[in-house]
Amino acid sequence: MTGFQKRVRYSFLGGVALLTLLLSACAGIGATQNQSGKSGTSVLSNSNGGNTSAQSVTYSTKTQDVLLRTFYGGGSYGSLQLSPSISLYGDGTYIFGVSKLGKLGDNGVQTLLHTITDTNGLLNFKRQQFSDIQDQNATFLQVTLNGKTQEFMYGSFGNQQESTQDMDEYHRLERVLTTITETLNGPTQPYKSNDVIALVHLTSSAAQQTLTWPLSDFSLAQAAAFECGLQPKDETSKNPDTGCLKFLIPHNAILLNAAQAQALRGQLPAQQGSLQQGVFTDGDFNYIVALRPLLPDELLSKSVAMLGSAQSNIVDVPLLNGQVPPVPTPTASK
Repeated sequence: MTGFQKRVRYSFLGGVALLTLLLSACAGIGATQNQSGKSGTSVLSNSNGGNTSAQSVTYSTKTQDVLLRTFYGGGSYGSLQLSPSISLYGDGTYIFGVSKLGKLGDNGVQTLLHTITDTNGLLNFKRQQFSDIQDQNATFLQVTLNGKTQEFMYGSFGNQQESTQDMDEYHRLERVLTTITETLNGPTQPYKSNDVIALVHLTSSAAQQTLTWPLSDFSLAQAAAFECGLQPKDETSKNPDTGCLKFLIPHNAILLNAAQAQALRGQLPAQQGSLQQGVFTDGDFNYIVALRPLLPDELLSKSVAMLGSAQSNIVDVPLLNGQVPPVPTPTASK
């Protein structure tokens, strides 16, 4: 082989080696982007604790996608929860109620999901509701993994004869809930949202001070009828209380535009957390108006996460973005 041929051969082999390195580097970059969530989805590694037989779990890494959400209530005498207790999102953001915000890193999200899906096997439970005294409050857990949402209920359980498997899963669910609360314990800051809903309901409670309704876009009567429906005629009181927005979730929620939110926020006193509330007068009637910030997923889903009394599962409240319908005319009962 001549010197020229040797140089050509070595140049070719060097080019192949360089191309191989470049392709390997590109493949590595692609894997890193997928794991970091730039594609919007990540795969939970199953190598935790050497358990290579653990099932593959995918989860969204998007800011507005909920991974875990908890509520507490639902009993016959439970109070209305205007927001979830905890919401964890795909990017690691977690929010307590609608007041405080914290952040988990990628490793923190992976470790938490490993514990609940691999160590405690949550996705393989044969039972989802653990409560044998139905009128008591319980903790509700919503989990969205593998493109599917599952809901679990952790209440008073074991008061009747239960199977060994059910009791085992019940205790594992308890450990899952404990892990969530212990993991989401980092520093927090106030949660703020530009999107606000108004929750309006009629009240018979006397108020030392009432406010004047500042909006001309819709009346308090319109808002209350849209959210809670028309109230039945009461011969003993001209201003009756109802269970809606006192114990029960409303039929709908009203999304305020920026001008409406500013006008109402200017009238209501600042309160602890992110909720503001006051009593407004409209004619002869008083209405309680509460402003509640939207959570990151709620504007996209056009629904609001709440929990009322006497609920055995989570039902999201539809969100209206537009003009409130006029008060319907009551029909005569037959």
